[in-house]
Amino acid sequence: MKTIKYLFAVIATLLSFTSCEEDGDKIYLQSLSGNELIASTTDVTLNADVAQQIVLSFAWTDQTIVISDENVGTAAKVVASLEASLSEDFSGTVSETETTSLSHAFTGAELNTIANTVGATIGQSNAIYFRLGSATGTNIPSAYSNVVKVNVTPYEMDMNTGIILDASKNATGETLYSANADGIYSGFIVANAWENFYMREGNGMVWGNIGEDGKPFVLSNESTQWNMWYPNASGCYYVTVNTQGEEWSALHVSSLTVSGLAGEDVAMTLNESSNEWLATFTADGAESRTITISGQGEQFNATTGTDSGQSTSIAFAMNGESLSLAETAGSINVEVPQAGECTIRLNLSDPTNWTVTVEAGGAEIPVTYPETLDVVCYSNDGSETFMTTLRLTDSANGIYTGTYSGEYRSEINIVDRTNGVWYGCDPTDNSKLSSADDKWNIWFDGSGAVSITVNLSEMTWRYEPIGTGTGNMSMYKFNRDTWTISDLVIELEETSENIFTGTFNSYYDFDFVFVGEDGTLYGTTWSETNQNGTSLEANSFGSPLWIYGYEWGVTPNLTITVNLTTMTWSYTENN
Repeated sequence: MKTIKYLFAVIATLLSFTSCEEDGDKIYLQSLSGNELIASTTDVTLNADVAQQIVLSFAWTDQTIVISDENVGTAAKVVASLEASLSEDFSGTVSETETTSLSHAFTGAELNTIANTVGATIGQSNAIYFRLGSATGTNIPSAYSNVVKVNVTPYEMDMNTGIILDASKNATGETLYSANADGIYSGFIVANAWENFYMREGNGMVWGNIGEDGKPFVLSNESTQWNMWYPNASGCYYVTVNTQGEEWSALHVSSLTVSGLAGEDVAMTLNESSNEWLATFTADGAESRTITISGQGEQFNATTGTDSGQSTSIAFAMNGESLSLAETAGSINVEVPQAGECTIRLNLSDPTNWTVTVEAGGAEIPVTYPETLDVVCYSNDGSETFMTTLRLTDSANGIYTGTYSGEYRSEINIVDRTNGVWYGCDPTDNSKLSSADDKWNIWFDGSGAVSITVNLSEMTWRYEPIGTGTGNMSMYKFNRDTWTISDLVIELEETSENIFTGTFNSYYDFDFVFVGEDGTLYGTTWSETNQNGTSLEANSFGSPLWIYGYEWGVTPNLTITVNLTTMTWSYTENN
């Protein structure tokens, strides 16, 4: 009996709760009304140049969630979606872009994607209709704004092609290729030593080097990026730009050899103007031949830096119907058209289609120049003393530049180590180079630092004195492209033994070196322990100097200190 009474009490309590809920007032969430939508423009023409720029913006009026009881709050939020369609009634394919703000801006790449999604015609003006749908929940019908028409001309976004840009971000006509459109681009590029460049993707993204000292071959698409730059060797590079891994690399191709055409291997020569390697040979007759192509190079990447590459083997092989790089040289079939003199060409100019062909007749083999020349004091007894290295700064014309500030002024030879040629001067003209047996040793007058220029295409050389000012130490601009000194920047005074200081408060947009009163040049060589370039090297240095921590285009106010005891330099910021 007690149990029954207890159950009736529980039921009565539950009924009392139910009565309270029925007796109370219901609370309602008022439906949203449509927003007012406006667009920034009515006509947009898209291309890769505007892909990363804002090309179309929308704004709309706010929506306020209204509840029947103003004393009650709600967690409901307005969820808005910009819809786009080729149909004014949005009966066709619809692209949706969710947003929680009161405006939204589209870049050229984003708008191009929307245009492609809804089925717009490439290269033609398409009327695309936009509206804003707003709702307070996923199961609640949206309230729509007015419809806005925008005429959009989309373009074909080619994510297979990476466009090479020069230092001013203008297209050079050279490209890299991404077979899988996955942001990894590669191809062969002919470049000069220290040449710089950017790369632009089909979506308009421009990649350069990260704008930090001591990080060559590290990519960045930020506004603070620097250009990418090749190492100190001219010639043919296999370039890989990996935007996924944010690194790039450059494999310098030093030599290529063909086997299987004649009785012995045939060395190939690079034609820089056409980006192809070629060689002439004497064929036994018209026939099919199986050949291999291999060679040697130096790999430069984020690990090696730009000063010294890692020795790397190079080989080509067939990959189906396409020629590709391989770990080991594979068989390549070619058709030899005739007996007698023929020319083989390996054309690497098109990153999507490398080709090997053999043609009848000989071809003019371009002159190739070594990467460097040594300047030595050469005695009649055959001994030599190294003075400096000249670097190839114009590979088409064989022009080399460099500097020297030592004591040797006569008995000089310029040495081509690659080809084993020692150049002196014509007996009747010191400015004319000669490798003949009756050549004289070169000389130059005066003392102090000089810049040296050699032109092998014209077989001439010249030198120009480099002034050192009136101070004890001078700071000079240094042209990395020509490897020469130009304008005097500041003079530093010796404030204590072997320590020189000076004030720099000028526009900074250059590399530089220090030049001592005796003509000694001070540069540096980048390494893991010298990432800021503060360690100095005299004369035969690997790189000019830079102001670490500062980007070009600023005007810092610094006190610069050179310490020849520790062979370092530093700066402090002035207030």
